[in-house]
Amino acid sequence: MARRRAFIRAVLGGVAALALALGGVTAAAAAEDPVITGSIAGTVTSTVDGSALRGIVVQAQRDGGTTWFAIATNASGSYVVEGLGDGDYTVRFSDLAGNFVTEYWNDARDLLSAQRITVTNGSAHTGVDAALAPTHTASISGKVTREDDGTPLRGVTVSADGPTEASVTTDSAGAYTLPNLAAGSYVVSFFPGGTDLKREYWKDASDYSQATPVVVGEGETVSAIDASLVQGGSIQGIVTREDDGSAIAGAEVQALDSNNEIVAAATAGASGEYTLGGLPAGSYRVRFASTDAELLAEYWDGVYEWDYAKYVPVGEKETVTGIDASLVVAGYISGTVTRGADGQPLQASVMLYDVNEVNDLPNNNTNIDGTYRVAVAPGTYKVRFLAPGLAEEYWEDAAIWETAKTITVGARQEVTGIDAALEPIATISGTVTIDSTETSKIWVEAWSDGHAVRSIRADAATGAYTLNIPRGTYVVKARVEFANGTTTAKPQFFDGVATAAEATPVSLAPAQVRSGIDFALTVDAEPEPQPVVSLGAGSVRAGNDITISGTGFTPGATIAFELHSDPITLGTLTADADGALQGTLRIPASAPAGAHTLVALSGTTVIASTALTVTAAAGAGTGGQAGGSAVASGGGLAATGADAPVAAIAFAVVAAVMGGLLLRRRRVDS
Repeated sequence: MARRRAFIRAVLGGVAALALALGGVTAAAAAEDPVITGSIAGTVTSTVDGSALRGIVVQAQRDGGTTWFAIATNASGSYVVEGLGDGDYTVRFSDLAGNFVTEYWNDARDLLSAQRITVTNGSAHTGVDAALAPTHTASISGKVTREDDGTPLRGVTVSADGPTEASVTTDSAGAYTLPNLAAGSYVVSFFPGGTDLKREYWKDASDYSQATPVVVGEGETVSAIDASLVQGGSIQGIVTREDDGSAIAGAEVQALDSNNEIVAAATAGASGEYTLGGLPAGSYRVRFASTDAELLAEYWDGVYEWDYAKYVPVGEKETVTGIDASLVVAGYISGTVTRGADGQPLQASVMLYDVNEVNDLPNNNTNIDGTYRVAVAPGTYKVRFLAPGLAEEYWEDAAIWETAKTITVGARQEVTGIDAALEPIATISGTVTIDSTETSKIWVEAWSDGHAVRSIRADAATGAYTLNIPRGTYVVKARVEFANGTTTAKPQFFDGVATAAEATPVSLAPAQVRSGIDFALTVDAEPEPQPVVSLGAGSVRAGNDITISGTGFTPGATIAFELHSDPITLGTLTADADGALQGTLRIPASAPAGAHTLVALSGTTVIASTALTVTAAAGAGTGGQAGGSAVASGGGLAATGADAPVAAIAFAVVAAVMGGLLLRRRRVDS
């Protein structure tokens, strides 16, 4: 954290210096806003005697923006930052001369805890004042050596994290001094980058949470905060280009712990080789990046998002080799996200999904003008757009994954115009009643083109529900699940009908509210029929297709099919909104001839079966082989793959996780 904050301070300091160089008390307005009207003003004084402070750099930045608006205070300590578009701003006060402590409004020491100022419709905000304290004079000093031979270590980064932050490197004698510290408690870290020595926290701790704090009084100098660093494990490998296999000299490689913090960093040599040394025993994600802008950074083993990277386990003083990377030449997807009602640009999330593999791509956000540009590996993608208060959608105008269009990108290719105009969310509401007092869960679902788009659980006491949904035309269905496992009730479609084909469609425009979409469910007098499968023929030659039909399945459920007794995986079919399925599956040519049972599985449970006779293929052997193919027909969807139904379960878990917004994690700067 200290390293990240030090980096932020360095960047902001550079911006401030540029603002002053351009003419003292001059606003450095950015061209990132289509409308420039708002302002923030105030006065900066000293906490010592209340005197006005001249030359203090005041910087304002909008949340999500990339540009700071900077100006310096005049002789009376006053300032006005102008040209601000609508948004939430943080304001920073800093003294380039170093005589006063930097702070954010309102009395915050860092960006995260700063109080925001909201500019709306060109509003002018006054009284955004600051009283700066003189620079602190306390310090921490010590010496860093190797534990094995006592040699002083030069170039070790030593940082203090506490009421203020400081970071320095050791000199040729291994000595350091962390200056300008406020009174308080500090965690001191020692980072010997590029060596075989472990990172350490004082005193002899390998983890931040285990560090012994160093307490410093006002103006006090605390000495002898020494460290004796020990040898650790290492990770080695080679970084190359995927297109021609050439080495990437100067590639940046990092080992990241479970908190996404850098534990070791290295630069690849002339042959692309690298060594990440000084690693404590543990497991690490490894990130590779190049200074060549056309090459895409990645994690081991060939993924592009921290959450999906494989761990590399390292034992005490162990050297792990072969952790190589082959960086691809990037392509780009770009576009603009606007509000459909008025075309205004939106600050939105843009999520890319690799349809050929897994969703291992980082989330992206649009710029202040609604534009985005994402570097990706060559491949085929779907793009999803989200913004607060508006209906999410895929490109172009698709409400769900199944109907989203794909985008294919090649190396060095930029696919432009992948735009989205997000509309307000529409609403369906109503009440579901049922003639039973049994404990139950009532669900209301909206279907489109055979796909469940949204669902919600109705209120247990009143049966009321409100379903937020994108614009479109839907078949709305209510169903109930009873806790006792024996009571059942047939689902009902709007308006009071038993099947999707008979349902009255519900059409919605953006922001439209359709109320009175009510249902009255009736408990079944007899148990719900069990799932049943039937075949187009009672026998099939190995290597040929067999047509399968079924009824009584859970609507939308993916059903796996196997040939028993020795399980041979055939593929999957998906039930439609009425619980019916139909499709064609292939019997492998290697399937043994004889009497078999074709079974339907929900998860690992057999829920239906039927007899099937397999005759030998011409020239075929008798050994069974898992695998096959599936071709959907009618209302069913077919999918294949070895290890079903386990693969089907795994796919469902991944899809559930990636269907929502990903929790933001602390990221390492690219």
